[in-house]
Amino acid sequence: MVEFPPHMSVLQKIWKLKNEDSSASLLQKLFLNRGLTDEIKIERFLHPNSDRDFHDPFLMKDMARAVERIGKAIEKSERIMIFGDYDVDGITASAIMMRALTKLGAKVSYRLPHRIEDGYGLREKFIKEFAKLEVKIVITVDNGISCRREVESAQALGIDVIITDHHTIPAEIPKAFAILHPKLSDSAYPFADLTGAGVALKLAQALYIKRLNNPDEEIRKLFDLACMGTVSDLGPLYGENRYIVKQGLTVLENTRWPGLSRLKQSARVKGRIDTQTIGFLLGPRINAAGRISHPSHALQLLLHDEKHSEALAQNLERLNSKRQKMMTEMMEVAEKLAAEQCNNSIIIISDPIFHGGIIGLIAGRIAEKYSRPAIAMEERKDCFVGSCRSIPQINIFEVLRDAAGDLFTHFGGHSAAAGFDLPRACLAEFTEKVAAKTASLLSAKDCRPILPIECEITHAEISEKTVKILREFEPFGMGNEVPRFLCKNIPIMDFGLVGADKKHLKIKAQLNGINVSGIGFNLGKYSSQLNDNKVIDAVCEVEEDSWNGGIQIKLVDFRQTPQRLPL
Repeated sequence: MVEFPPHMSVLQKIWKLKNEDSSASLLQKLFLNRGLTDEIKIERFLHPNSDRDFHDPFLMKDMARAVERIGKAIEKSERIMIFGDYDVDGITASAIMMRALTKLGAKVSYRLPHRIEDGYGLREKFIKEFAKLEVKIVITVDNGISCRREVESAQALGIDVIITDHHTIPAEIPKAFAILHPKLSDSAYPFADLTGAGVALKLAQALYIKRLNNPDEEIRKLFDLACMGTVSDLGPLYGENRYIVKQGLTVLENTRWPGLSRLKQSARVKGRIDTQTIGFLLGPRINAAGRISHPSHALQLLLHDEKHSEALAQNLERLNSKRQKMMTEMMEVAEKLAAEQCNNSIIIISDPIFHGGIIGLIAGRIAEKYSRPAIAMEERKDCFVGSCRSIPQINIFEVLRDAAGDLFTHFGGHSAAAGFDLPRACLAEFTEKVAAKTASLLSAKDCRPILPIECEITHAEISEKTVKILREFEPFGMGNEVPRFLCKNIPIMDFGLVGADKKHLKIKAQLNGINVSGIGFNLGKYSSQLNDNKVIDAVCEVEEDSWNGGIQIKLVDFRQTPQRLPL
């Protein structure tokens, strides 16, 4: 990979080109960068289909057992409880199971944990409640694989637990009635990277196959929910996930669920929907309920009819606005604390102002800025509740498990993110052990912030033809990121600051004789770099200008063109 020094990049990142083959076309470079080296792989990537990419759900271990047990419960009118999670993946997974079981005539209800009061996953108090309600089956969605004690308690009370989950599998798994998890070592399922919503979709598919005459038609109605969960939980967009999201985006544009329609209206979403629409507009509104209120507000929106959906959507809008304000206030504190630890192997911060629903966002921002794993913790009376975000070089789940796993009262996650409850008395020991473990792993790694770039692009290639090529690679997301290109020697004709708070940089350039506009979100503070030298190199995305027509470049980072620097 070709590396450019960061001395003039406004974001001070290392630019790395994935492909420098001057003999390859832009299309060929995009294929090669994704490991698509032959016609078969290219065809599967560009045109996923149900026969090849939407796998037989009964290949998943315990699927037949789970379907049979649920079928008996439906026939006997036994009460089934869906136990979900408070993020978008868990909420949409819960909606999928509620929709599917209601369609099949099951006696079903749900519970979602409150992030602050209950924490993540099954707890004993829920098991006791379910026993009093004479629940016969608990189906966990997007959780359960780390709840060994709670599952055993339920089984002892005569409640069969069916776990559907995708999180990291612990050394000792629960003794549940059935476990549906694509990563089980003895599973024959051909795709391991489903999210919680994806696993729920497979259970719904299996149930429909066994109990409906038109399973394909009915399962399609659930693709928009599964798509939202997959995108929001950063499921890698290849294989079955790519098929689910590609289908789901189409279904979402004309969703049959009144709540989703209202959510789109309140978020001002019209026309074509892509993964960024979910990631930046729809997903955060659903997430807001679980972050600072109760996730049931969002699930109710996905389940209720037209009569109640408008009020529920407006409530999510208010919660999201409140969440944004809280985030701004907390990040001011977090930035000061993190700056004091910016040279540490891992940044660990806490403050009384931190809220348990926001700490994951804080940790993510800090990890991205300093290219270090980051942990943000909410302070409670008897414990710290932590949320962790990592960088590609470090598996944060393994770090926490190996260094301090015996200190936590609750713990779970995966390589990029994790969460825990830590007794206050253990804070010093935890910090010391985790810092030492991380330092030992980072000592031989280069953790300077990297900005991956597909390839260099010419001025002539910033065109409608390129936009059409990029459309073929959608949907974009984890594992198939939006292509970013290096374009050199861009002459800036004019520039200014836009947005209510003037945070964004707007430019006008002339490329290959054509006027092209550009937008750099949150790059307004670097506008002074354009005063003395109006020719820049930029890392940018190429897209259609949805407001004014034509082509637009989205600036990701830029620097003064090195050739024009004074000696």
